[in-house]
Amino acid sequence: TPTVLDAIQTDAAINPGNSGGPLVDMSGHVIGINTAIATLDQQQAGQSGNIGVGFAIPINEAKRIISELQQSGHASHAVIGIGVNDSIDPTLHTPNGAKIVSVTPGGPADKAGIKAGDILVKFGERTVVDADSLIAATHAAVPNSTVTVTYTRNGQRATTSVQLGSATSS
Repeated sequence: TPTVLDAIQTDAAINPGNSGGPLVDMSGHVIGINTAIATLDQQQAGQSGNIGVGFAIPINEAKRIISELQQSGHASHAVIGIGVNDSIDPTLHTPNGAKIVSVTPGGPADKAGIKAGDILVKFGERTVVDADSLIAATHAAVPNSTVTVTYTRNGQRATTSVQLGSATSS
């Protein structure tokens, strides 16, 4: 399963060995931590390597994780307690949200009244266009915070507050 997270896309050179270094703006301020590079698949292109696109973890998210690691030795991330797929508008054939396919019993979404079949379209201030955008928004959220979500159920829009949970890395 691919990891989905909010990232800063950059054309700065990021090569194996210098990921984890700072991404700086024109004033020298650290704005992210270089973490990934886009590469060509050798089997598809006949060659492999960096294609000039890199990704960095935004510094505000990195600071929160660094603080957790210093305090407890573990990093946490927010959880909402659902399984999702892309939702496609049947008329326009375009993405229109994240369809809830499963809800963890007793989890944050369940406690907020979200049900399988609902289509989540907004997470906080962010529009949810597909499953990946919801996953990225959840990963960027502060664990144990409360977020307002908007969803559709049987064609009707509803909004509720979800008290997110927290999962800790080992």
